[in-house]
Amino acid sequence: MSIPDLKPIIFYDIPSVLQNEPWSPNTIKTRYCLTFKGLPFQTVWLEFPEIKPFYEQHSLAPTAVRSFKGIPTPVCTLPVIMDPNTNRLIADSFAIAQYLDEQYPDTPKVLPNNTAALVHVFRTAFFDATRGGILLACFRGAQKLNPKSKEYYIRNRTERFGIPWEQFATPESTEKQWNALRVACNTLDGWYATSSGQFILGDTPCFADFTVAGLCNWVRYCYEDQEWEEMKSWNGGRWRRLVEATDKYLDFSK
Repeated sequence: MSIPDLKPIIFYDIPSVLQNEPWSPNTIKTRYCLTFKGLPFQTVWLEFPEIKPFYEQHSLAPTAVRSFKGIPTPVCTLPVIMDPNTNRLIADSFAIAQYLDEQYPDTPKVLPNNTAALVHVFRTAFFDATRGGILLACFRGAQKLNPKSKEYYIRNRTERFGIPWEQFATPESTEKQWNALRVACNTLDGWYATSSGQFILGDTPCFADFTVAGLCNWVRYCYEDQEWEEMKSWNGGRWRRLVEATDKYLDFSK
């Protein structure tokens, strides 16, 4: 089936007070992939409290298990896509990337040249490197959510991390976490420095680049303006250039 004959893929994303701008660094990876591949899609917005009922309605398995108050708890997350061309529901951004590459082999690959395993390792290392700023990221991001999701998100994150919300971003912890993000970016910069091109695999972006660009856009749209201005100057402007080079793959018209 050629692309003009395809029915639009349904892409489930998280809304926010930001109009035509990304919020979630997780769902944005799938938006990048769909646009990069030139696949038709349309967005269906789900507020945070609507995600678990959606999973239950469609008999989707949870995408992760996390500890809440010391108890392992299944977690339902976005992104999810529903492909009406195959009647398949796929959850998790990496699984979606794999599916899109396999199902639509004539489109540009986001996991090219059998690099899926290596990109998966990159993703794991990326999460480990950036973990030190997670509380600040949660605090900044919550301010951009719609009221229905914001209340749920704050309650969920305080239970998950076991500390009061007001302690997520005290002046001292904010400085510490911001410095941790800079250290993480220095680590990422070292990885990118080994590439022969602008992107991690050379001159063409892949899922790994969309993962890093998702973090950059989280800071760009959810943090304070001066924080994004500072980050843009780090590592010789690498993160500003990465965002500029990948912005064309962020289609918010659908």
